[in-house]
Amino acid sequence: MATLKLDVAMRTDRGVVRENNEDAVGVDASAGLMILSDGMGGANAGEIASSLTVDLLLNQLVVSRSSDAKPLDWDDLLQALEGVNYAIFELAGNVPEYHGMGATLVLGLFQQDGLTYAHVGDSRLYRFRHGALEPLTRDHTLIEELIELGEFQSMEDAIAAGVSHNVLSRAFGAEPKVEVAVAETDLSAGDLFLFCSDGLTNMVSERELKDILQSEQFDLKRQVDALIERACANGGMDNIAVILARVINSDG
Repeated sequence: MATLKLDVAMRTDRGVVRENNEDAVGVDASAGLMILSDGMGGANAGEIASSLTVDLLLNQLVVSRSSDAKPLDWDDLLQALEGVNYAIFELAGNVPEYHGMGATLVLGLFQQDGLTYAHVGDSRLYRFRHGALEPLTRDHTLIEELIELGEFQSMEDAIAAGVSHNVLSRAFGAEPKVEVAVAETDLSAGDLFLFCSDGLTNMVSERELKDILQSEQFDLKRQVDALIERACANGGMDNIAVILARVINSDG
């Protein structure tokens, strides 16, 4: 069985408007682990929440298991998510300036037999395969929940009624327990996965995302730069975080 090989590039950017960067990314390519987080909270609490989310999850899932030959599995992931969520919540309760902090999370664990991914909030994961861009996550926002409950027929109807599109219905570290959406999907050689914060998706349409991702003359680093440059050119109203991971080979 061939070893799974990935090509990875990542970057965060302050954007055009914000003074601080509260987005964070972390990758351990050898473990197939990609983590992206967008912080929320007053002062620098958002920056703390996102960096803790990334650093603690990397530590729990990779560093603390470096002497264990057993590969990461579903139970490892769920246990780490539960523990890190509570640690951030506890810190927010003990440090007054961090009160109310939390973060979004989108995480991918690439293994030979597929991709396990988890998310909380409105950071997203897309798969670009054979020229088609497919969202793999659904935002955890108030407006999405109201549409799912049948209160509104469409996003446009909800916005027309005054519902904000960016109010989160759940966040990582904001409560002692959080419902993390976890799913699995197959892998195929050539698949390109886009992890991103809403600083990208609020500024760049899916049509524009697709156009940049299918530009074969770009390497992954240049594609990441092009995505962030497009978000900034379109207004850059928020911090922007991007991870691109391309599957080089897979038995999936």
